[in-house]
Amino acid sequence: MQVGFDACGIAAAHSINPQDWPLLYTIKKRYYADMRYMYEHVDMRLDPTLLVPGAKSIISVLLGYRPSARIPGIAQYAYGPDYHETVKQRLFQLIGIIKERYHDFDAKPCVDTVPISDKYWAVQAGLGWIGKNTLLINPTLGSYCFIGELVTTLEADAYDAPIENRCNDCERCLKACPNHALGKIEPDTESDAYGQYSGPQYVLNSQKCSSYHTIENRSETLPEDIKLSGYYFGCDCCQLACPYNQQAEVKMDLNDQRVKELSELIDADEVTFKHSTKHSAINRVKHWQWLRNIRHK
Repeated sequence: MQVGFDACGIAAAHSINPQDWPLLYTIKKRYYADMRYMYEHVDMRLDPTLLVPGAKSIISVLLGYRPSARIPGIAQYAYGPDYHETVKQRLFQLIGIIKERYHDFDAKPCVDTVPISDKYWAVQAGLGWIGKNTLLINPTLGSYCFIGELVTTLEADAYDAPIENRCNDCERCLKACPNHALGKIEPDTESDAYGQYSGPQYVLNSQKCSSYHTIENRSETLPEDIKLSGYYFGCDCCQLACPYNQQAEVKMDLNDQRVKELSELIDADEVTFKHSTKHSAINRVKHWQWLRNIRHK
């Protein structure tokens, strides 16, 4: 793609039926732990026309990030520049290119900081399916991909269709999770919203997820029963086990200098840590959290 995305699809904007998406289920179960932003603006997450009045189409894009090397202790998505900045910048570039052909085109660019169900729309746009690890899986990129959207009031000439879920009976990701944070959804048959539930069948309990605890948990200490499996920032256990990720294309070429910087973070003082992570997703955590995670056994 001209601006650097690896995949693109378009879906017709519509309100999401709660029976097709586990948002209300995860909120009811309090699986978002203390991440309030994950369950705020539920109405917008279920209806993009509240985010962009008159929305007719949602253009979903993927940016692959499988790296050329692995750094112990750090989730792979955080090796490169902060994806929020990269994806947002390319979305604005895409708007400019589309406007050259469709002068009335206007759109709201979205990354995961905007209240929109990005994985749902990527599925609707035919870019992949939701795996048992609750992540979007693209046939070529696996789940090693960032998602972005353009929500626009213009209608497309044609829309893409979802593709079939190809996980079948594979459960490698479920077995790989060190804290059993992934589980099957058990709908409440007495609830109108979930009596006929037909959406993704697995859900992530953030309270058990080591990625949540190493990044979002602001407590001085981590729960003793949480296993970090050698990670200090995030976790790739469920992704490393996925067959689609094992054959995914390498999309992030790490140079020797970046490998050195990331590898030396384990011994970095606060000043060095801040400097090395300034434009990285790792800047989501404070230096004291980083040290807490390293100390956790």
